[in-house]
Amino acid sequence: MKRESKTQYALLGILSQCEMNGYEIRKYIESTISFFWNESFGQIYPTLSKLEKDGLIRQWEKTDTSGKKKKVYKVTRNGLEEFRRWMDNSPIQTNKRNELLFKVFFGRHMNPKLLSEQLENEMNKQKEDLKALKVFQKELKTDWEKHPDNEYWNLTLEYAEKLNMLNLEWIQKVKGKMKEKL
Repeated sequence: MKRESKTQYALLGILSQCEMNGYEIRKYIESTISFFWNESFGQIYPTLSKLEKDGLIRQWEKTDTSGKKKKVYKVTRNGLEEFRRWMDNSPIQTNKRNELLFKVFFGRHMNPKLLSEQLENEMNKQKEDLKALKVFQKELKTDWEKHPDNEYWNLTLEYAEKLNMLNLEWIQKVKGKMKEKL
C-alpha cells in the first residue's frame, strides 16, 4: 500500500505563515521544524508546481529590500481550506522507521567498535539538535511572543527537547554496554 505524501500539506502549512520561494521554504524548515519534519529541494519544487497548477498556491514576483526581484508563493483561500481540511480529517501517523533503533536491535551483526562510533556520532548530532532547539526557544520568547501560534510552537519544542534528552540518556547507556564488548 502506497503511503500518501504529506509534502503538499507541509508546504501549504508553511506558506500559510508567510509568502516564500522554494529556497526560503527549505531554510524555514531547517531553522524551525527540522527536528520533526524534513523536505528536500527535490520534494519542494515539484510540489510547488503541482500546488500552483491545482490552484492551492499562487506565484508572484516580489521586489526585496535591495531591489532584486524574486518569485514567491502564497497560499490561496482554496489552499488554506485544503490544508485545514487535511489537519481536521487526517489521522496522525508517526514515522515508524528509526535507523538508530534498528542498528541496536540487530547490533550483534555489527562490529561493536563501529556501532560505538556511530552511537557517538548520533550523540553529537542530538547535542547539536538540542543547541538548535534552545536557539529557537529563545527566538520564540524574544521575537515571536505575541504570535498566535506561539503556544503550539512551544509545546512542539518542549516535546523535541524531551525526546532529545531521552535519546542522549539512552545512547549513553547503549554505549556503556558496547564498551563491555570491545
